[in-house]
Amino acid sequence: MAKATKLARERARLLEGFAAHLEFEAGLAPSTVALYRRDARGFLDFLSGFEEIEEAIPPRLDRALVGGYLARLRDRGAGRRTLARVASGLRRFFRFLRFRGTLEGEPEIRLREKVRSRPLPRAIAEDRLADVLDGRGGGTISDRDRSILELLYGSGLRVSEAAALRLEDIDPWNRTLRVRGKGGRERIVPLTETSLETLERTFAPRGVSAGPGLDGRLPVFVNARGGRLTARTIHRIVRRHMPPSAQRGGASPHALRHSFATHLLDHGADLRAVQELLGHARLSTTAIYTHVTTSRLRESYDRAHPRSGFEEERKED
Repeated sequence: MAKATKLARERARLLEGFAAHLEFEAGLAPSTVALYRRDARGFLDFLSGFEEIEEAIPPRLDRALVGGYLARLRDRGAGRRTLARVASGLRRFFRFLRFRGTLEGEPEIRLREKVRSRPLPRAIAEDRLADVLDGRGGGTISDRDRSILELLYGSGLRVSEAAALRLEDIDPWNRTLRVRGKGGRERIVPLTETSLETLERTFAPRGVSAGPGLDGRLPVFVNARGGRLTARTIHRIVRRHMPPSAQRGGASPHALRHSFATHLLDHGADLRAVQELLGHARLSTTAIYTHVTTSRLRESYDRAHPRSGFEEERKED
């Protein structure tokens, strides 16, 4: 019992050190830190089932042991995407342990199956978005809720980024917004004229203004009591106002972000510029949107070109 308690304490220290490394050295978001910490804890809990392992983690970690853990997750119903994410978290954990001298080397992690490419993002139709944002969607929408929708779609923010905004992040003179993204990376994105006007209408009743100043640290989006809106509440607001047909792509803040990127590319924006606006660290992450716009080009071609074969197919139908 004493041995088990000692190992549990040592493993808890490893986890705390790993979490601190991810947060303060790697600069990852708290949600990502929690995810990787959970993956590492799951593996350490798996090791606790082996009485012959006398260390918190063996210095020479057998690849088969890691494979056994992933196989157990698979047997318990974990899908390919989940397994790939767990493998990524374990690789980070093992790299951390090697750098601190706990592991002599990093075991190779192999997955039996490749993870399928992520599903293509589905944009909400421009006319449907315009109906909601211009007040033609039916029902009433407050200035605050409209400003949230305008900002998510007009500037392509993540919901966590929108929830974290402060008044000092808005530059009304240059019509830009300072956004803190994943990994603590900051970027400057443009504000549409409508976004700024709608935001300023929500500030007037509060007696505050955008930009640096005494009110600068106050949140942009607040509830009836003046408290900062949470990401979950913003999700509910978006779902309340978006048209039912948006459910195909998900009536969510992420659907508005997808629509922002897709519509920019549809109208000729440069992929690298869209990458900067979205705050993607890698261009390959943004490149998924090119598949969407390419499919739309094909659709337009099929409908417009006299020899595409589309007219003949329609006649046969």
